[in-house]
Amino acid sequence: MSVRSRAARERQTRLGRIARHLNREHGRVRPEDVVSLAVGCGIKTSRPEVVHVLVRLRLRRS
Repeated sequence: MSVRSRAARERQTRLGRIARHLNREHGRVRPEDVVSLAVGCGIKTSRPEVVHVLVRLRLRRS
């Protein structure tokens, strides 16, 4: 696996962890909340990437 693919997978894993945590704590997940927490943790991300992760985890409809 290339370095870029590994980095993207790791970033998506971290975003998934944040999203699952928010879902447990608040019962809902908003992409804006995930983006703001991720940026606060130093993870470079975008809203479309977060929405992609949420759809994959079945926390949001496509």
